[in-house]
This record gives sequence, structure tokens and C-alpha cells, in this order.
Amino acid sequence: MAGGGAIRPDASGSSAAPAGRWARLGVRAAVVAAAGVMAGGFLGWRAGLLVAGLTAFSYILLGTVRPRLSASPGLRSALRALRSGGYRVIPDGAARYVAVGPAGVYVLVDTRRRAEPAGSRDWRIGGAPAERLAARLTAHTARLDRVLASGPDTAGGEPPATVAVAVVAGPRPETVTDLGRMLLARPRAAVRHILAQQEELPAAEADRAAAKIERHLS
Repeated sequence: MAGGGAIRPDASGSSAAPAGRWARLGVRAAVVAAAGVMAGGFLGWRAGLLVAGLTAFSYILLGTVRPRLSASPGLRSALRALRSGGYRVIPDGAARYVAVGPAGVYVLVDTRRRAEPAGSRDWRIGGAPAERLAARLTAHTARLDRVLASGPDTAGGEPPATVAVAVVAGPRPETVTDLGRMLLARPRAAVRHILAQQEELPAAEADRAAAKIERHLS
């Protein structure tokens, strides 16, 4: 199974980060001052100070509070490893993540359930046949494939198909298992498999692929 898309890590210099932070601080200081002046003009200087203080405090909260990833701890670590490997990770609902990077496009589903073999080639995830999840993911990846193939900016040739990965808990499977329509793997094995794949698309085409997916999912 192959995916499509490639994103490269940002190679910009470190001097841009401090400049951006100072610019944001300047804008926020201006907003705080403007809010205080407006409130003071209408309600008096005490109200102006109060409004300015509350506005500044809201910026402090926004800067210190970070949204928690809904992924399980194992997948959360795997997603960080994918980002370090040059992948852009796009949330896709409550338990799905689309990873766009050097080896393609992968839809990782956080099942949080154990996988057990059921015969020579069949598996069960949380007691249910793995084929059920594979059928749902096949429909979803087909939609993403249509999104990637659409638009005037599509480069020559058909992009590689999106790959579905069911991320499971527990000790099994020991390695990545190809079920035909879906890969089955624990978080670390899934990351090792993705990072080991051959590069599929140039960075510019991957940027376009990620932008299309983000627009589609927004």
C-alpha cells in the first residue's frame, strides 16, 4: 500500500522566531492599551484600568494554556515522531489523524483497543472483526483520494493512494500487518513503518496535498 504527499521540516533561521514574538507582543500591547482607553473614556479611569488588566490576563491565559491532544499516549508519542520526521499531522475528527509527509498520506485511527488474531489471516479489534473498521476506512480514504486528485493544481500523474492504519493497543501484532484494505499496527510499529517507506512526491506537491486535505476537513 502506498500513500501520497511530502512535507519538509521548516528550514527558516532562528532569528525569525524572536522577531515574530516581539511583533505579537506589540500588537497585544496595543490592543490592551486601546481597550483600556476606550473603557476609560466611557466609564472612567478605574474601569479603563480594569478592562486593560482583564485583556492582558486573557492573553496570558491564551499563551499558557494549550489544547490537549485527544490521542492516546502511545499514538500521541507516535504523532510527535512523525512530525519530527517531516510529516504534517492534521486532526480528522475525534480519533483520526491524517499524516502527510515524505512517504505519502496516511490516515491513522486511534482505536485504543487490543487486536487479536482470528484464524490464519483474520483479526479482531476489541472483539469486533477488523474488516468492519477496514470497510469504513476504505470509504474515507477514497474520499481523500478524490480530494487529492481534484483541482487545477494537481500535478501530472495520479497521486498515490491514501493508506489507512488502525493503531491498536496491547502486545499484538508484533509487526505491521497488512490486511489488504488497512494496515494494523501498534503506535511505534506504525511510525517505524511509515518512516521507512520510500519518498513518493516532491515537497511542493506534498504542500499542495496537505493544503487540500486541510481545506476539505475544515
